[in-house]
Amino acid sequence: MFSRYFVIVLAAVTAALRARSHAWVEAIGLGALAIGLTSLRLAETRQQPLLKTVAWACFALTLIAMGIVFQRDYLR
Repeated sequence: MFSRYFVIVLAAVTAALRARSHAWVEAIGLGALAIGLTSLRLAETRQQPLLKTVAWACFALTLIAMGIVFQRDYLR
């Protein structure tokens, strides 16, 4: 239980730091991860299945950002 909140805070703080460095793709991916994890937690506690859809969309955005960063940094 504690680790989920730790990962959410860690992703949000890291997204803010990457945004300050103008690394926008990384910031968007980490921000989407934090929003997705928060949405998933709220979907469990408030019994709102629509938030699960939001969470999966955010996770898909995180995956796209990871793919862009991987291609940009490692496939050259």
